[in-house]
Amino acid sequence: MARKNIKDKRRQQILEALHKRLLIKPFDKTSIKEIAAEANINHGMLHYCFKNKEDILLNYIDYVIDLYKSMFEDWLRENGQRFNNTEDFLKASLEFMFQKITLNKDITKIFIELWEIGTYNKKVRLKLREAYEEWIQAVSKIVSDAADSFETASAIGIFIVAFSEGLSMLSIVLEDSDLKVEKLLDLFKNIDPSELISLM
Repeated sequence: MARKNIKDKRRQQILEALHKRLLIKPFDKTSIKEIAAEANINHGMLHYCFKNKEDILLNYIDYVIDLYKSMFEDWLRENGQRFNNTEDFLKASLEFMFQKITLNKDITKIFIELWEIGTYNKKVRLKLREAYEEWIQAVSKIVSDAADSFETASAIGIFIVAFSEGLSMLSIVLEDSDLKVEKLLDLFKNIDPSELISLM
């Protein structure tokens, strides 16, 4: 039993190390030895914990999704009861998503690279697809009380995720321009949910 805990701990260290390395240079230019050094473990341990470098990346995508999902679930547990109506809850949920994901330049930088890798690597593309489907489903669930149908809630979920991801990418690519991402997000958050629903 203790051996499994040590392996899980090492896997966590390796995934966190990959995250740090991806902020420094691209995945294809990052070696197994560099990931091991960042994790402060022997590089042979990586092969004990993961099949290969691609396996580390695929598990890393799950790791990131689980991290943000649990952050949102924690926020929901702490704050879910304080909202008087669906509109306030929706706005607060969007604020959480925008602050933790859309405006997080580190995670945006990494996901831009993951999109590029996913263009040519089917396994990464499928993993990203699962991640985005899960995110869209979560957002759709948040807006479902305000929407008149499941289809409308799903369409709004896709719209919000696409809008959020587009702004994330633009904030990196147009970093020194006049793009005011936070102002655009504030404008979006102030849209009446019923107006958004009526567009769908």
